[in-house]
Amino acid sequence: MRKRISHSIGGCTAPMAFGAVAALALLFPILLSGCSVTGNEDSMYARLRNGDVVEAFDTQAVPALEAGLAECWYPQHLATAVIAVDRGRTDTAISGWQDLLSAGVDVGFDDAGVNSQLLLAAMAYGLEGENFTMRGTVKLLADLRTKGLLAFGSFDAPIVVCFNTHVPEAMEIVVPEEGTFTYVRGLLSNHPLELKCDVDLTTYENASFVTDYDHLNTVCRDSIRVLRRSVLRTRLYSSADAGEHQLFALLLLILVVVWAATVIRRAMQKDVRRASLLIGILLLGWIMVRLLKYQMPFTGTLNRYFWYGFYLFVLALPLVLLWLAWSIDQPEDRLKPPKWFAVPAAAGVLVTLVFTNDLHNWVFRLDLSNPNWASEYGYGPVFYVVTAFWALFTLAALAIMMLRVRRNPRKWSILFPVGFFVLLMAYLVAYAMRIPLARESDLTMTAGIFILLSLETSIRAGMIPVNTKYKLLFTHSPLAMRIHDSADNIALSSASEPLRRDDDTLLFTAPIAGGRVLWQEDITALNRLHREVEEHTRRLQTANAILAEEEGIRRAVEEEKARLLILSQLEAEIAGHTARLSGMIERQDRAARIALLICYIKRRCNLFFRDREAQSISVDELTVYMDELAEFAGYAGLWIVSASEMKTPIGLRRAALFYDVFYSVTDWAVSRIKDQETSERHMLASLCREDGMLIMRLQCPKDVRPFQVENNLADAIAFAGGAIEVKDLGDAVGINLSFPEGGAEVG
Repeated sequence: MRKRISHSIGGCTAPMAFGAVAALALLFPILLSGCSVTGNEDSMYARLRNGDVVEAFDTQAVPALEAGLAECWYPQHLATAVIAVDRGRTDTAISGWQDLLSAGVDVGFDDAGVNSQLLLAAMAYGLEGENFTMRGTVKLLADLRTKGLLAFGSFDAPIVVCFNTHVPEAMEIVVPEEGTFTYVRGLLSNHPLELKCDVDLTTYENASFVTDYDHLNTVCRDSIRVLRRSVLRTRLYSSADAGEHQLFALLLLILVVVWAATVIRRAMQKDVRRASLLIGILLLGWIMVRLLKYQMPFTGTLNRYFWYGFYLFVLALPLVLLWLAWSIDQPEDRLKPPKWFAVPAAAGVLVTLVFTNDLHNWVFRLDLSNPNWASEYGYGPVFYVVTAFWALFTLAALAIMMLRVRRNPRKWSILFPVGFFVLLMAYLVAYAMRIPLARESDLTMTAGIFILLSLETSIRAGMIPVNTKYKLLFTHSPLAMRIHDSADNIALSSASEPLRRDDDTLLFTAPIAGGRVLWQEDITALNRLHREVEEHTRRLQTANAILAEEEGIRRAVEEEKARLLILSQLEAEIAGHTARLSGMIERQDRAARIALLICYIKRRCNLFFRDREAQSISVDELTVYMDELAEFAGYAGLWIVSASEMKTPIGLRRAALFYDVFYSVTDWAVSRIKDQETSERHMLASLCREDGMLIMRLQCPKDVRPFQVENNLADAIAFAGGAIEVKDLGDAVGINLSFPEGGAEVG
């Protein structure tokens, strides 16, 4: 009896629309259903196309019926995702999914084919509700793995997450209180079957049927990738599911096409372009074979021969690399492969042995009677010969390219291609030794990326010459330039005039890898400029000699003028004092006054010349000058006691005025002393700073005629911004000369 089934389980024959959706589903079934059958099982849809009847869940059957991939669906029984507990090994109370983490014992998980995806979906439904995602489930399983309690793929643990139909005997079935899914399992076919498909839809209290297959399949589509990376921490650096396998292959195809196109555009030599094109074709062929291989049943014969086809490209790539390395510096018109190229031609024998492996098992040791032969195989002696072949010839190609660029000034740059080659070798060895980090990656993808990186860095390091502008450079170069090979044959030449040798031409040569470069430069204009420069230099030297002579004469005249000017200024400065000295001598004045005036004139001349050399004078030096006058005054009976509180220098003009006033007061006091007097007179002198003023205070014995400042001295003091004050102190006379601090002069 046949019945139709829709999204709610019930019927039997699906709609017949096939069209473009079916064609896409045939190429990428994993993207359509979201529930791939992994491991060594053949594709469910491929078996349906072959007329087989397959067992399927309703989550697989309903989308297949709607897409026209199957016609008949026969539900047989229910399967509910539950928790199985071995009470003989644990007495922990388990009532729901959250209790798995707090149980403290190992938790097994059924990983058989599509079972793991549907179990994950049931857990996600219980933890998050109808609009479930995988986040809560992944976190729960990741926490179990972190604690070392997740036994993925094991039914020997005290607690197992599985379907109720797979619960081992003597284990208690716990239906999670948060909720779970009950799936319908039955037979899927493309032709009618004489089967009864009435199913008892009674299920557990907390279990629900799937109502939104699109949402479930959308969530399950990424479950394998999420489970591997986030829970099991595998496939971290490679594609993790079928969708990524195809996507990464397409991206690598694009990358290879772009790289090959750019190298062909950049390359100058024909053989470099041909080798690059051939390398690109080989990589594209390798990736396409790998892409088609993953679209076929894993255990099929055609799939196995696509796998053997990998080694056609593995053995051809070293030969192309060797040809590329040898032809780098060979002239195009004399390119002929050497005789030793017959040795790599033995690759054809190895390819034949690989494709006939089913007859002798010399390359791969396969037991085709074992359903798991695709993952449980070994290596024969020819496999190691193949490995040694491509490794040795790839190494030979790399060595030849390194030898070609041994004179490259950027020798450090070859470390990058050598490093990528070493990494490729290490990766392939690790893959053959089944080291997890390498074994879990995609051999074709990883090797292809390493090959591209090695070739591109070889180009960047100068090991493979590429430059499309070389010929244009030489053709349009304004220099007559040539490149010669190691046999001194012309490899490239510019289109300018032939090389010539004369006084207006310079010929240069420099060694380069594989030969040398020659070029010439026309220096006619440079020679003309050189002659003009020499003539201008001669004229400048003559003009400089005349100017130097004129400057010497002018300097001598200016020095004489300056000397006469200084002498005239000095004469004007001391003219009055010298006239006064002459008068005193004629009158036969007292010798002490004459000596006092002579000392004053001498020090006043010193201050005059110091004023032309510097701006200031130390207070100590001024005090010495004043003490010298005081010593001569002592011979006339005037004893002067001086003191100074100032330490910093003062301006020369102000120092000269202090000295002038000091002399005037001293001479006035001495002139009041008569020759017959025997008693001594005293005068006090001090220099100090008070309230922002520089002050000289003089205190003399009182006399009948008071002290008066001469007009010219008073004018000079006023011009310098100072002030002089004469005070009657009763029995003495006080004379104060003050200047404000700062101003145009130091001090």
